[in-house]
Amino acid sequence: MNATLLGVLYFAAATHAVMITLVLAHKTGGRGPGLLLAVITGMMAYKLFEGGMMYAGFYASAPHLLDLLPGMVLILGPVFYAYVRRMTGHAPYPVWLWAVQLLPAAAVWLSNAPLVLQPAADKVAMWDTILAPGSETLPGAIILRLVAIKLFLLAYLILSWRMLSSYAARIDTLRADDSRSLLSQMRFLAISLLALEAVWVVLFLAQQGFGLGTLSQVSSAWLLFMAAIILTMGYRGMQDANFLLTPEERSLAETPQTTPASIDTKVKYLHSALPDSASQEIAELIETRLREHQDYLDERLTLTQLSANIGMKSHTISQVINQYMGSNFYKLVNGYRIQHAVDLIDDAKQHLPLERIAIESGFSNRVTFNKAFKASLDMTPSEYRARARQAS
Repeated sequence: MNATLLGVLYFAAATHAVMITLVLAHKTGGRGPGLLLAVITGMMAYKLFEGGMMYAGFYASAPHLLDLLPGMVLILGPVFYAYVRRMTGHAPYPVWLWAVQLLPAAAVWLSNAPLVLQPAADKVAMWDTILAPGSETLPGAIILRLVAIKLFLLAYLILSWRMLSSYAARIDTLRADDSRSLLSQMRFLAISLLALEAVWVVLFLAQQGFGLGTLSQVSSAWLLFMAAIILTMGYRGMQDANFLLTPEERSLAETPQTTPASIDTKVKYLHSALPDSASQEIAELIETRLREHQDYLDERLTLTQLSANIGMKSHTISQVINQYMGSNFYKLVNGYRIQHAVDLIDDAKQHLPLERIAIESGFSNRVTFNKAFKASLDMTPSEYRARARQAS
């Protein structure tokens, strides 16, 4: 691909990444896990800007704007893991722990400081060499260091993936909002970052070991992949990057009582001291609370909130919903929401658009509403409304 065209593409992706970063920072008030995600997209924006400057041939005019983040993935790994931890209910890192985890990044930056801070003419000459055609072979020590940096990121991505997977299996027992979509988006980002670095490692080792291509082509492929990630993130959106599980929900998710629904509930609660008569009474309390107080209309309703409204422990409510009622929190609450939506659609006096019905029924957006509606009635809200009108 033409170098100038690549430069334009990288500038466009960098602009997109900057927009995502600013939106995330604004939506989250510059704090919380959303800020960590903004840091990630901000670093990617800088690398794409750097790529645009290089391939569009502008690096000679502003060389000191480039190479300011050597070893970026040494920051990316800890920040992404911290983001996943915060989203799954863990406390923020203390300052000393941040210092320890970012120590490798600081060491790499200091070791590269002579190159980062070298005179403009020398920096331009360095980039001229990197971008020149030909096959370059680096010293073995540098190759090992670069691969070690990628392995450092891999370790954090694996830890993040394991944490997300453990919560994905339990989220339906805790929440009835967009949490499943948020977890899916975080897992997508983890896989994308893993694939991004895998592409670089494979191409880099092929270039160094077998002379396939050039270092410039390795860098170009890496940046193209990063641009694709940024564009996809913009398309998918991050919905609510500042909130997911609370510490109490994390505690519930880490206990045997909230293990995946595929486990036999008879085995799961074999040693429970809750008799059937008490379970029936609590189930009736849950149904009464949802029916009379319409707690399900709160799009942020969680198991812990419902439990507090009823005045019982979350573990007990979770046990009754899963064991005695044969359901989970997500299905139970969304069942009430879907019935509420059906009543609004069937009401001849109402002529509300489906987006309004979704909000009125306790859903945070139309997408979540459509998914829950189709899962419950095997048709979309639009299809249901069309059939209801034909029947009348």
